[in-house]
Amino acid sequence: MQQYFINEDLNVESTYELSKDDSNHIVRIMRKKIEDKVYVVFNNEIKYICTIVDNNVDKVLITPYEQVIGTNELSTKITVAIPPLKNDKIEYLMQKLTELGVSNIVLFNSERNIAKIKKDKVDSKLNRWNKIVKEAAEQSKRNVIPDITYVDSLKDLIVFSEKFDSKVVAYEKESVNEENINLKNLLHSDLSNKEVIAVFGSEGGLSEQEVDFLTENKFDVIGLGKRILRAETAPLYFVSCVAYFSEFN
Repeated sequence: MQQYFINEDLNVESTYELSKDDSNHIVRIMRKKIEDKVYVVFNNEIKYICTIVDNNVDKVLITPYEQVIGTNELSTKITVAIPPLKNDKIEYLMQKLTELGVSNIVLFNSERNIAKIKKDKVDSKLNRWNKIVKEAAEQSKRNVIPDITYVDSLKDLIVFSEKFDSKVVAYEKESVNEENINLKNLLHSDLSNKEVIAVFGSEGGLSEQEVDFLTENKFDVIGLGKRILRAETAPLYFVSCVAYFSEFN
């Protein structure tokens, strides 16, 4: 059953209008008809099975039918911070991070990333990326759409990270450290209702100066195994580890 999001509070007696894009998708792509059912997530992560009462291609109307009890969200709120990657790698990464359950994705410019975000392009980039994570959240039946945030520099990222319970930075030189005690400590800690932020480098990695700056600001350095992972792979490895211990520990 297809899922959609509505940025409105729930009233079970009301009729709701889906966006033009979602309406078009329901009618022309999914071929849904009147009386068919879809999942709809309202504000406060409330999910309902809803009935289509009007399948106008520009304005589908739905009414709440039955609440879906429970949530598909991790008990740990994970934020991934990474510079933009080349070509469509960053869009692929955002899609997969959303499927794995992250709460927030932060983009920042680092010393070595080639795909810099120009200030006059930030809004258009964010609009496209928000659409990608929305569709990924719908596909994976999330109860929330991850936030995408842009900060201009590592200094701004430090300010952004002040509220987090755990802060780590993945560094390729840490792969020789077989103990990897910082990652072990994180995974075996009480992750329930905690907020974790993990910083990653782009294709060129983070410089030693950037890693030192992060550690000076209370970030712990972690390794991700003995193998050197691509920039678009490393965050997926980390999030998978945390998600596993968050859901099944």
